[in-house]
Amino acid sequence: MEHQHDYNSKFTDLVKRHEKIIFSVCFFYATADIPFDDLRQESLISLFKSFRNFRGECAESTWVYRVCINTSLLALRKSINKIRTVPLDEFPCINFETESNEDFMHKLQWLYSAISQLNPMDKAIILMWLDELSYDDIAKNMGIPRNTVASRLSRIKVKLSSKKEI
Repeated sequence: MEHQHDYNSKFTDLVKRHEKIIFSVCFFYATADIPFDDLRQESLISLFKSFRNFRGECAESTWVYRVCINTSLLALRKSINKIRTVPLDEFPCINFETESNEDFMHKLQWLYSAISQLNPMDKAIILMWLDELSYDDIAKNMGIPRNTVASRLSRIKVKLSSKKEI
């Protein structure tokens, strides 16, 4: 039981450190068929299940991006709401700061309308770029060459620059 409590505590700390990443990825991939709250819950479950296997071979934030993006892309591919269960006594209680999330969501509204029209790969790339990841880190996360990241970002920026700003 003590080991489970330690695991839950470490997991909760990880989620708190990377709350904005989780929020952003889920926000940008949410659709009418896959609501934000469902996507965030699926991402948290994926993170929780795979946290045991995180070996630290990359930055924590990189790993969180990968898990959340892969979870979101999988949900989009399936386009059905399958519920995965984790016993409640194993899942830690996480309290998100609602005021902070509301402000953050408001700031993301204008980005969402423009970015929502991008394909899933471009969404992931621009999201990581907006979070100030290097081209090399984005390439590593996406499993594509650095030059591909650079050319995609260039095209994405042109598309987004024609959109209305705040």
